Formats: sequence, C-alpha cells, structure tokens
Amino acid sequence: MEHLNRHQLILLALLVSFITSMATGIVTVALMDQAPQSVTQTINRVVERTIEKVVAPSAPANNTNTIVKETIIINEDDQVVGTIEKNSKSIIRIYRTNADLSVGTDAMTFVGIGIVISDDKIIATDRSLISEGGKYFTSLSDGKLREVSVLSDIKGEQIAFLKIIQDDKNPFDLSKAIIAKNEIKLGQSIVYIGGQTKNVVATGIVSSLGTKEVKIDTASSTATTTQAVVSSIETTISGNNLISGAPLFNLTGELVGIKANFMDSARTDLFVPVSAIQTVLSNYQNSLKKTE
Repeated sequence: MEHLNRHQLILLALLVSFITSMATGIVTVALMDQAPQSVTQTINRVVERTIEKVVAPSAPANNTNTIVKETIIINEDDQVVGTIEKNSKSIIRIYRTNADLSVGTDAMTFVGIGIVISDDKIIATDRSLISEGGKYFTSLSDGKLREVSVLSDIKGEQIAFLKIIQDDKNPFDLSKAIIAKNEIKLGQSIVYIGGQTKNVVATGIVSSLGTKEVKIDTASSTATTTQAVVSSIETTISGNNLISGAPLFNLTGELVGIKANFMDSARTDLFVPVSAIQTVLSNYQNSLKKTE
C-alpha cells in the first residue's frame, strides 16, 4: 500500500467499492428469495419511477437541452384508483326481461356484468348469463335503457359477445378496456370491479393458475404438438360476492380476466384469462369474414 501513488490508491478504492456493491447485491437478492411472502409484498407496494423531462433552452445563445430527473413514489392505492378511473366507461351492467323495454326498470332482472373488449364496442361476458328467450338491456350513466343484442353464444365456450343497439337519438359513450399483453403471473396483484348497482372493488393476488393442453399446428401438415396454456385464474378474493362477467385487472389498469361459471367445474370463484377471451373473439371475427 505504501508504494502506491495517489492515482493507484483511487483505482484500488474504486475496485473495492465495486466488489462490495456486487457482493451486497447478491446477498440482498438471496435474502429476498428466502423472505416470507408478506415481506416481499410490502416492499413491492412502493415503486420508484424516474421521469426525464427535456427543457427547452432558456436563451438562443445556449443551444443545449437540460435533462431534469425527478423520482415519483407510486403506491398500490394510487394504482388501484387509477385502474378504476381508466375502466369506468368500459363496464356495463346487464339486465334481462320478458317484457317490452317500455315498461321501465320494474320488470328487469339483473344478470351480470360485461366489459368492452374491441374498438367496435363488442362486449364480453359470461356465457352462462345468456339464456333462450327474453331481451337484454343496460342502463348507462345517463339512466336511459338501451337494448343489448347477443352477437355470439357459442356452445362449449365460456364467453359470449354482446353489443348495445345504436340509438342515434340517445348516443352513448363507451371505451374499450386496455387488454393485457403479458401472461398473468402467479402472485401478481389484481383488482376486481363488480357490484350490482355501483362499482364494488376488491383487491388480491393470483393464488393459482389452471392450465390445459392445446394442439399447435406445425410446419408439417401431418404433425401436431401440444402446449400448456392458462385456462383459469384463481385469486385470493372471496368468491361469495363475485358477479358473473365482472372484470379482473392488473395494477396498470389492463384487463386480465372475466369472472365466469366454468362448465366443467363447480367452483364459483374462477376467471377466464384474457388470452382465452381474445382467442374466442378472433374466431368469432374470422367467422364473420367468411360469411361476407
């Protein structure tokens, strides 16, 4: 040490600091992996995000941009509130009646919830809500009743598609829900929005994922392979008050599933993943193109 000059001492100090930081990071990751789930959930509730702002030069002579960085703390409460606000105009409540809609709400029966999943305002809901006979309608924020037509009620599918019949005299404002692009993960935080007359919110995590094997076409016309895909989502949210057709979101406000009564299960707390819903929607849209 005593034979080192000042530059060599600085380089040695930087090397020791780098090795110490690496060792600290490795130990921290190892401890996090072994920590109880309650501890890791608490840590993950706070997310730090750095935003860069480009500020225009203050004077013409100064031809440089200033990068201003600020750290914003986003907690889970803010994310849940944001999810509700993003999707308030994507959710409808579905009613059924055997009478004409002119009789008003006295003859209506609440059956479930639907969520707008396409740009042309197609609404996805639990297929078990749809039965033969009767009429379906919804009441939006303006209080007016609007008839809902059944677009697709495919036997063997968990999802049915609906659409509000357009009335030029009473236009309505609905927006498409943002569809999650990434597969849902075990342990992921989620937000449920239900309620018969108003939004009722519950939060939890994904506690289990059901899977099934599906056939995948290969380059060879005679050979097929199988792949495991997510077929159902189970959460820590109590199933007692879950409403069929009600949506499930992640903390960024993206749709990840819809509550459904599965035909092959007596469970009442399962959700159809959005990937499966999109597959059914794609098949429906392709069938329409073939008939055109």
